[in-house]
Amino acid sequence: MKVYGSESSQALGELSVLEQIYKNKCPWTEWNEMNNAGVVNDMSAPGLAGLPRRAGKKPIIAAVNGLCMGGGFEMVANCDLVIACSSAVFALPEAKRGIVPVAGCLPRLTRTLGLHRTTDLVLTGRNVGAKELHDWGLINRVVDSAADVVPAAIQVAQDMCRNSPDALIVGRLGIRQSWETGSVEEAVSILADQWYPRLMAGPNFSEGIRAFVEKRSPDWIDSKL
Repeated sequence: MKVYGSESSQALGELSVLEQIYKNKCPWTEWNEMNNAGVVNDMSAPGLAGLPRRAGKKPIIAAVNGLCMGGGFEMVANCDLVIACSSAVFALPEAKRGIVPVAGCLPRLTRTLGLHRTTDLVLTGRNVGAKELHDWGLINRVVDSAADVVPAAIQVAQDMCRNSPDALIVGRLGIRQSWETGSVEEAVSILADQWYPRLMAGPNFSEGIRAFVEKRSPDWIDSKL
């Protein structure tokens, strides 16, 4: 994640959650072994490659094919866009085993889905299909077959990459501030006063306006933001 965030030539990333699960050991198996050995689990909340609590500058598109449960769901909940096949299954089953998802998805899901839908997911631990989560607003697009998931995500990425890399960064930041910040006005102030002036001072801002006037496609350069 650190390399991706600092590499200016990469405008966005893709997280693929495929239909493969751990067949040998899962975290719960390891926790059971630790409990039997009298070892206290002091796991801190970031975990999972930092994705559930990642802020970053660049968008990540999740492409989900198959089972997306527990930690996988926590990672997807903090991605910027989510593409899933119609057969994908999501769940937060932690409560069934005396655990709570603490990596960052609870407040984010509450903001995205609302109190009652998040309560349904977390306290029942039930399986939820892609269509239901699309209707709830968590999934952007549902495709028919598993083979279509990654191509659909790549198409969205290509659409985004035609735009100014500076605008992608600042636009995403404004959206994230609205999502993460308690005060709407504070979120607006951070975007308008701190980031938008930096956007306008960059070469991609001038290039976008110039290309419009000259009736041609913009020739973007890597973002320096």
